[in-house]
Amino acid sequence: MPVKGTLARRTTRLLAPALAAAFLGLAAGPASAATVPDRINLSSPSCPSVVQQGEDDGCVTELQTLLNQHGTSLTVDGAFGSGTLAAVKSFQSANGLTADGLVGSATRGALYYVNPATPINLGSPRCAVDIQQGENDGCVEEVQNLLNSHGAGLTVDHSFGPATANAVSTYQTSVGLPATGVADPTTKAKLYGQPAPQTPPDLGSARYAAIVSEARAALTQNIPYVWGGGHDSDTGPSIGTCGGYTGTILPCPADHTVGLDCSGFTRWLYWQAGAGDIGQATGDQISNPRFTTVSLANAIPGDLVFFGSGGPGDPDHVGVYTGTVDGVPMMIDQPFTGAYTRYQPVSDGANLIGYYHLS
Repeated sequence: MPVKGTLARRTTRLLAPALAAAFLGLAAGPASAATVPDRINLSSPSCPSVVQQGEDDGCVTELQTLLNQHGTSLTVDGAFGSGTLAAVKSFQSANGLTADGLVGSATRGALYYVNPATPINLGSPRCAVDIQQGENDGCVEEVQNLLNSHGAGLTVDHSFGPATANAVSTYQTSVGLPATGVADPTTKAKLYGQPAPQTPPDLGSARYAAIVSEARAALTQNIPYVWGGGHDSDTGPSIGTCGGYTGTILPCPADHTVGLDCSGFTRWLYWQAGAGDIGQATGDQISNPRFTTVSLANAIPGDLVFFGSGGPGDPDHVGVYTGTVDGVPMMIDQPFTGAYTRYQPVSDGANLIGYYHLS
């Protein structure tokens, strides 16, 4: 089940240039990530109904990022200036919208639209780790194309229905895999003619540096927070659930979005670093007997940091501690619906429980 809550507040603070540049390996400067407000989903109540010239915040950071994903080459700085205005108008014209430079509901919808008929490589974090019945996107399109290359004869419609599930099962049987009807990591590898993925080796004391390295890589992968994301039997991004959803973006986007929630994120990082499956939900992880509490003074980068007003028996958020910068404890986490993987001070989390080390 997904975690019970999200971070209590959204940070609108800008990271100090030296702090962010030192961690991300970026050169400090006016166009660097050091001075860019964190991205905010344009559907969030934190964004105005119409984003327009003169605005300077994370909503504009999101707008510029989305425009660049559609082919523009804007400097992402969170400031809606003349260059962003021209890019918005060009995008609107190209998509049959009124080219007024005002980012309202129609323009937002077009910016977020991803053509499901465009295949996506199954190794991308945009694809669920286990692709299964009910999914409708470019990852399914890729599965169907691959199955057809192996003789399935499917109608390629990017919708994972019973026919696709049966084709997956038939293919799995033909290559000696359990006929689950789910395109899991082993099935994906077979479809591409690649070796079956192996369980990551235990790196011992080196696992903590690997966890931080994987977390740092996630900052550039545009992985959205998704309620219940990362809770499939295999670790990694997945479609979430709207059961128990408490996010501010309505209607709930989790049941048709691929991503990770906070505990799904930490579970995935620890798995990739060879630590095994540490548990799906925050409660599973904090109660895992392999974890022991440590003080901040004894915490090392790669340890988990938990939050929750209910204390250790009822945590509602978790992140990965990455060390201190200028005396400020920092973490990487999946903060809340509408946000992406974020690097921020531990103090931005509400109700700190403490730091936990995997023995």
